[in-house]
Amino acid sequence: MAILVLGGTGFIGPRLIRKLVERGHEILCMDINPRAASFEEMGDRVRVIQGDVTEFEDVVKAVLEAKPDRIINLAYLLGGGEDRPHFTTKLNIMGMDNCFEAARVCGVNRVVYASSIAVSGQQKHFGDRMVNEDDPVHGTSQYAMHKIFNE
Repeated sequence: MAILVLGGTGFIGPRLIRKLVERGHEILCMDINPRAASFEEMGDRVRVIQGDVTEFEDVVKAVLEAKPDRIINLAYLLGGGEDRPHFTTKLNIMGMDNCFEAARVCGVNRVVYASSIAVSGQQKHFGDRMVNEDDPVHGTSQYAMHKIFNE
């Protein structure tokens, strides 16, 4: 299966890409910083291109090049964005919107969205039980609010 991973050279991306390659998938990774991770040991199973998820044209170009069965968007700013709220909102909200819209326009039927425990907020809201996806959200950070919005 062909998979496009946006933001694939960050914290989660390299781990996920390695697992996907182990399962036989072909990966095109688009990242604003393509040299932040190395996938050389995977040979031609992983290609990395430079692109900015906040630029719709970059995302569409990557989709057209990858011809993916699905898109995984990991391009998200985790923490530290409170001092740059406009940039963080552009990356997290518009980047996800560009991903969804490029998938729609280019006919990609599956988009994988990585949620976060930050959406749920503190455990005190749930007592001793585990949190599930039907629970109300209590996230308060900018990161959590962006994740909630995109969900």
